[in-house]
Amino acid sequence: MMSLIRGLIVFAIAVGGLGGPAHAADVRPMPKATVTIAVEQPKETARALIAAINAQRRARGLTKLKVNTALTHAAQAHADDLIRRNYFGHTSPEGLGPRERVLRAGYQSCLAGETLSYSWKTVEQAMAAWMTSDGHRRIVLNTQVKDIGIGIGPNNLFVAVFAKGCR
Repeated sequence: MMSLIRGLIVFAIAVGGLGGPAHAADVRPMPKATVTIAVEQPKETARALIAAINAQRRARGLTKLKVNTALTHAAQAHADDLIRRNYFGHTSPEGLGPRERVLRAGYQSCLAGETLSYSWKTVEQAMAAWMTSDGHRRIVLNTQVKDIGIGIGPNNLFVAVFAKGCR
């Protein structure tokens, strides 16, 4: 339990329109920091995170997730927004959740979820924390999701967006 609190990791999944309304308690301020938002996410960190997620899936006989440009845009935009407006959560102050952000990025999603991690020093630490959390593990190993996008922010902020398109 303490490791989850230390890492400030939260989980949410929005399935179709089933996600409930946002509440003020869903949005928490991030620790104060002086940051500069990078124009381009660190590609090697994103690749490492995707590789770690796909390794967990492969170890359980699941298909690997494909990187999707729209999901990557949605994830990076959310990472940038978390830093710019100093909050940490799956729901923006305006009440937008993962599915709404994915749809706005141009991905026609029937299923969308997201994992967040802040302040873990390495991809491996974030991945270990996600896999020891029931909620995070469920999204990482969800058999329905097919695509992924990663957003990276300062201080090891990781946003992973998982989705299945409507086809």
